Amino acid sequence: MIEKESAHFEIILHDHPEPPRLLVIPKKKLKRFLIVVPILIAIVFCIMAIFIWINLPTTPFKMSIPKLPTVTKLDDTKVQELEAEIKSLKDAQQSMQTKLAQSTVNDVEIWLGPVKKPYALQDLTAKNVLKLESITLESEATKRVLRFNLINNGPESERVTGHIFVFQIDSRGQTPYPAMTKEEWLQGIRYNKGESFAVSRLRPVEAPFPPADSDAKFLVLIFNREGDLLVRQEMTGPFKNVGQ
Repeated sequence: MIEKESAHFEIILHDHPEPPRLLVIPKKKLKRFLIVVPILIAIVFCIMAIFIWINLPTTPFKMSIPKLPTVTKLDDTKVQELEAEIKSLKDAQQSMQTKLAQSTVNDVEIWLGPVKKPYALQDLTAKNVLKLESITLESEATKRVLRFNLINNGPESERVTGHIFVFQIDSRGQTPYPAMTKEEWLQGIRYNKGESFAVSRLRPVEAPFPPADSDAKFLVLIFNREGDLLVRQEMTGPFKNVGQ
């Protein structure tokens, strides 16, 4: 007996406890399905690709290529400035090391009044880094004002910075400028609590005080930023009086 090729697939489905079922799939429909479905998928992908292509921006895409860092060549002036700055820092460091290695000045040799002696203080008054000029005293019923100009004896390029104290001294005691709290006065005034200054050529100073005895004197103490004493000058008058 010659068997003919079947025109369909027969699949028996067993789903216990249900009785077996027979699933019959025609071969023509199966072949049609296997051909049509891939074609439909391909058509969908083509439509999506065309839609994306149409909506792409018109500006052409440019890829930015990172550049390697370049070494900037400094001009000679800038190099000299940097070398000078490095030398200045090294000199300052060496100066501080030398200063810390030295012994401090005896309190009896330099009178600093209520100002606490800075650590490793050096007396640089003999170098005449600064001087006081145009000293005047304005006297009124309610106050006195001492004025003077602080002059830099060195070149203008060598600016001097630091802190200024002025004390009015009479029979009633000492009055400081800048004004201090009682706690600062009792504990000892730190040198950097003075009025800050920076002078290249000339810098005016104005120190107000309450009324005092006619024979009152003034003491000016000026420190640099490192705590070295630049000026210690007593003023006993007579002063150029600019008021009554």
